[in-house]
Amino acid sequence: MARFIASLSVVLIIFLRHKVSAPFPPPDQGFHLISNTPERGKNSDAFYLYALNTYPLEEDDRVEFEKDGGLPSDIVQTGDIMVGDFRYGCYMRVHAPNQMKSVRYGRYKASLTPPGMDPSRAYSFIKPQTDKLDTQGVYTAAIYPLEVGSTKLHADSVTDIGVAWRPGCQNLVWCKGKGRIKNTGPRLKLSCPEDAGLYSIRRKRRGTFVQILVTAANCPPDMYWNEGNSMCEARDVTCLNDGVGRNNEDTCICPPFFIDEDCYFSVPPIGDSPYILAIQGTTVTCGDLPGGNEKCKGFLFCYMDLYGCSCAPGWYGNNCDRPCQKGKWGVNCKNACPDGSDCSRFFGVEQETRIP
Repeated sequence: MARFIASLSVVLIIFLRHKVSAPFPPPDQGFHLISNTPERGKNSDAFYLYALNTYPLEEDDRVEFEKDGGLPSDIVQTGDIMVGDFRYGCYMRVHAPNQMKSVRYGRYKASLTPPGMDPSRAYSFIKPQTDKLDTQGVYTAAIYPLEVGSTKLHADSVTDIGVAWRPGCQNLVWCKGKGRIKNTGPRLKLSCPEDAGLYSIRRKRRGTFVQILVTAANCPPDMYWNEGNSMCEARDVTCLNDGVGRNNEDTCICPPFFIDEDCYFSVPPIGDSPYILAIQGTTVTCGDLPGGNEKCKGFLFCYMDLYGCSCAPGWYGNNCDRPCQKGKWGVNCKNACPDGSDCSRFFGVEQETRIP
């Protein structure tokens, strides 16, 4: 019988081809987790998770993977991600025979632990492909208080998460935590910061279908939490191009393809790939990773903090594999091209105007 393990350490090494220095600063995403196909069907092949850090790891830094509920050790393969002589993270490959497909689904976590320090953690999700439920590409959401200490949500905050399931499918329920039923409708209502947590949509007799993580900010959207002063302060930086302000800093977490303190500039393309991974001094692309592709099709990027998880700009859908329709661009294709024009679905404007 396969042994189930919760924590996985690295045993193999992947050396990536691109080693030249990038002519621009990397987006400082810190430690983050990427999956190459977040939605898997019964007959799907193996999938990969990539735990990456913006800057090279030290020799004694430990990277581990974990899945809620564990995984059989014989369906997992892990390894270092090396660029030249430097280690930037680790990957995990998961493959399961047909009779074990369901064990793949759920929340995955990765941790980076330097010696003598607390770990940095990142998470991602793998969910089943089904025609019964459409979560419309939502894996995470952030909610913001009306004001410091308020029990109400800000007007600009997410107040509900809507999904669509097949008519007549009445055995689906929303649950929070370890089983408390929140509601049974197709929309999860959020009314206060205490509504943050890990939610699951479950089939009453067959366990968890999918999970969605809701994170609560300490402050309203136009403020950040100053740890030193123990208070919320006004933001000076406005995040552009779907960037999200960090909870405890007046800085932005930029979506893939974008850099600079306010996410204004886009990354110059390398060949057919418009995206350079958030790795210092390299030109590693999605296509250089095992199981990857040049345009990041199917990639789910999880940057933690209040950003959560999203497809790369230019893609949308539960599996991040549907290209934006004409006239739309950006994260989840939610932005309209300027003046109704046809623009880059990745950048929104011509690439040359956004190179730093």
